[in-house]
Amino acid sequence: MKYTPEKLFQNADGTGPIFDEMWTGEWWWERQNTLPSGATIAPVILSSDKTQLSRFSGDKQAWPVYLSIGNIAKTIRRQPSKHATILIGYIPVTKLECFTRKTRSVEGYHVFHECMRSILEPLVAAGKSGIEMTCTDGGVRWVHPIVAAYVADHPEQCLVSGCQENFCPKCCAHSSELGDPVYSVMKDQTVIWDAIKEAADGVDTVELKSLGLRLIDPFWRELPHCDIFSCITLDLLHQLHKGIFKDHTVAWATACAEGGADEVDRRFKAMPSHPRTEHKHMEKVFLGILCGASDPAAVRAVRSVLNFIYYAHFHTHSDDSLACLEHAWAAFHANKDVFVRLGIRQHFNIPKLNSALHYLLSIRKLGTMDGYNTEHSEWLHIDFAKRGYSASNKREYIKQMMLWLSRQEAVHRFQTYLDWTEPTSDLPSPAGTQDASCDNPLDDEMDEGHQDGQQALLRALSIISESSLPSYILPKSPSLPGTTVGQLIRDFGCTDFIRALQDYLRKGSCSRTLPHAAQNLHPGSRFAAYKRMYLHLPPIQQLSHEVVKDVIRAIPMQPACRLVRASPAHFDTVLVRISGAEDSQSADSLDGK
Repeated sequence: MKYTPEKLFQNADGTGPIFDEMWTGEWWWERQNTLPSGATIAPVILSSDKTQLSRFSGDKQAWPVYLSIGNIAKTIRRQPSKHATILIGYIPVTKLECFTRKTRSVEGYHVFHECMRSILEPLVAAGKSGIEMTCTDGGVRWVHPIVAAYVADHPEQCLVSGCQENFCPKCCAHSSELGDPVYSVMKDQTVIWDAIKEAADGVDTVELKSLGLRLIDPFWRELPHCDIFSCITLDLLHQLHKGIFKDHTVAWATACAEGGADEVDRRFKAMPSHPRTEHKHMEKVFLGILCGASDPAAVRAVRSVLNFIYYAHFHTHSDDSLACLEHAWAAFHANKDVFVRLGIRQHFNIPKLNSALHYLLSIRKLGTMDGYNTEHSEWLHIDFAKRGYSASNKREYIKQMMLWLSRQEAVHRFQTYLDWTEPTSDLPSPAGTQDASCDNPLDDEMDEGHQDGQQALLRALSIISESSLPSYILPKSPSLPGTTVGQLIRDFGCTDFIRALQDYLRKGSCSRTLPHAAQNLHPGSRFAAYKRMYLHLPPIQQLSHEVVKDVIRAIPMQPACRLVRASPAHFDTVLVRISGAEDSQSADSLDGK
């Protein structure tokens, strides 16, 4: 838990700001300066997303609203099992058939804002005057809960801001000006509310139409210290992966490729398959698919989009990385005319393309975007919507879902209490089983107090868990036991297996005599062959602090057998870095890491 904002820098002289968690952003500092001395901010993070409950058939839906706070680290908030994000209500899902088709959309806006106003009503008084709270560290603070971020996809962003879906929910750009890389003025909450009031009084509707606003009473006008247009965060899942890449870039690049969709499909099939087929994994190979089959300007435009997507996913940003992010999007606009020249597009007035201009400012204000991805809401739907619906009899299911969730929360609280009173985890003691000469990460810090000891324990457990991960994992039993060298050559293509294995054994024996079986390798020698192995790769610091688990597959061709169809061979390409390799002979060694 963090109770105060922080500033991180790359250099010791205080230059090169770093943006990571919410407490490293500018928003917290700005709000802290407007509150009395000694006040503590609890940045409220809201998210809402309509989800489908019925499977295969039916139209049963739920519209949950979630809440978390920016005092908690984003790595904790992203884990549903940590219960750092809670469900605070369901918005009614109704077809509004009592209204005409012309007014049905506006009435849907009214329903949403009235429900959100009712749900968030306790935050109005608490945000203005503050409330005394006992925090997790035992300290008593005067806390001001202030809405700082709202996580939603584009339709719900427009619903929150009260504008039409062909407009930008954050800036004042007109719907006909979204295709240019021009930074527009951000919407001002006071100005927008004044325009809505004037239109409601029949004074003037020009500004209402120019901004694409709906005639509503927004829920956010009463929230203290809140600027809803700055609170709306950018969405990596729907705006980048499913929007800019899948819906637009892939379609445009496919249309301008020689041979069209058939040629792109053929090239996809020629690429090594990936265990997953999500669009963010397609991004890894899509640029290679286009090379040689598309206009060079189109390839440059696609490369710029992919660069922007990867920069936007950084877990930590600096001025340099933000400059690269901005340069990547400028490069896309410099090459996008190829799609107009080839007759694929006539304009680029697309709200999701315009949203890319707001990433830089949003990261500076609220921290990196990995803490506000709607992908987290999709995971929350499983616990807070789908499982409860499955446990109901499908009649008045919302009431049954709330009852089921309240019981699940009661069980969780009681289990947490039992775990606290009688801990059962097998944690290593400071003495442990380690040798006395080994450094124990707990020894130096456990004596500095109970709170410091807890923090030291958590750090030590992370060190232990990381160091305990093996560099590779094999299945418990080989898939192809007793495989001869001849079969390895024929089915796996291991033409130099005997020579490479002999060299490896000689170098690893340290001049000791090898066993008799290792000295007489021949085509009839048998080995245990595995079809898969898993590698633990070091984390990429800019993208994640977690170890990357990758799979290597070596699956020979399987002939048809009775009712089972034949399956082709699959061999992943592996790039091995040989440590200390100085000549070509060492490159054949199996000792590379």
